[in-house]
Amino acid sequence: MSETAPTPSTPRAASTTPGRVVALHPDGDARGELATGELVRVPGGVPGDVGAFTITHRGKNATWARLAEVTTPSPDRVAAPCPVVAECGGCPWQMVAPAAQREARLAFLREGLGDALAEATVHPTVTSQAPGGYRTRALMVLRHVGGALRLGFYAPRTNDLVPAEGCAVQHPRLNAALAAARDVLAKTDLATWRSEDRPGHIRALAMKLDPTTGDGLLTLVVTRDDPRFDRLAPLLQAIPGVAGVHLCRNDAPAGPLLSGAARRLSGASRLTLHLGAVTVQVGPLAFVQTHHAVAAAMIDAVLELAPAAVAHVADLYAGVGVFGLALRDRAGAVTLVEASPDATRDARANASRLPGAAHVKVVEGDAAALAAGVLRGGADELVVLDPPRAGCRPEVLAAVAAKRPGTLIYASCSPRSLARDAAALNEAGYVLRDLVPLEMFPHTPHLEVVAKLTLR
Repeated sequence: MSETAPTPSTPRAASTTPGRVVALHPDGDARGELATGELVRVPGGVPGDVGAFTITHRGKNATWARLAEVTTPSPDRVAAPCPVVAECGGCPWQMVAPAAQREARLAFLREGLGDALAEATVHPTVTSQAPGGYRTRALMVLRHVGGALRLGFYAPRTNDLVPAEGCAVQHPRLNAALAAARDVLAKTDLATWRSEDRPGHIRALAMKLDPTTGDGLLTLVVTRDDPRFDRLAPLLQAIPGVAGVHLCRNDAPAGPLLSGAARRLSGASRLTLHLGAVTVQVGPLAFVQTHHAVAAAMIDAVLELAPAAVAHVADLYAGVGVFGLALRDRAGAVTLVEASPDATRDARANASRLPGAAHVKVVEGDAAALAAGVLRGGADELVVLDPPRAGCRPEVLAAVAAKRPGTLIYASCSPRSLARDAAALNEAGYVLRDLVPLEMFPHTPHLEVVAKLTLR
């Protein structure tokens, strides 16, 4: 076989078809309609764009197209602040005006909830005053590219790195600390993860920040422990804004990067977060919302919708205890249920530290297994539900239906899951009364919602 590569033929220009972008799509793309009548999915399209489209992929259920030329831009088209928005995929609506983004999210919410909104008041959306630099929690992949250590994100559905130093939606303090940590690691001979067969030593850097103080916890995500990480800890600790350095070991080829256990290398073991009405401490792996200001507004929304006084608050997906602890002054007793051991430890520490929390009980375990035993029932009980994106387990909804607490506050990160659970609760006699939408993730279709349900 010849070792000389064949001369490639000149590719033909892809054909284009006139069309227009008609709507945004809940998965982050836009919907387009070609002059032929064919409907297509258009990444990066803005409703109102008119131009020439090139078909890029025909799937079983949808066809994707690229907007090859915009002849008439939409009045809602704006300049995307991020140069790698098309490759990264993390903020797919950056080129859409904020008001148009907000309108689309509300439309998806109303469409998903449908008849459940018949007796509900939809309050004004809590908006993000700073659509750039808002993320106060970051997880960035480390990879050697062309001999240099780079920070970035995985391209959608791949393990390919999209370098994204100075990410446009991350807090500047985060970007500066992560870049400094990368520079420290670049001076070592520690290899980076490529695949299960080439695991290297380092996979990612994570950091969570309290913007009110400018301090944060830095976490190294590694494939295996190594004495060199302990020796690097003082250099990482010296980075401005780093209050503590931790190590998270994860050698799994797939799944969440921040999983398993964390080991403190240097500095603070927990980060103090000032979230409006409540101040809590969180460890390196505990979940916290990524938009600090909107997270504080979310707590305010829970407090505004909750009754002024109840006998018992049951927070069934408590995390580090934010909602239950914020409500402690309104209840004769508070029970926090949390499945994560790390978050449970943080919740116990917060309950023991905060004033007026002697009546707070923290229970570690799955809400689906514990709800029936935790709930007391009756009109003077408030149940807080803040489940993961998949929504509440059927056992939790069954326990609520059986015990019939007077008020439910549901904090949802998925309107689709909220709609399903609201329908099940409606059959049990609960009515959706209030919804507060929150713009937790600007430039994306995601919408957080705080909902109030009461017995009919």
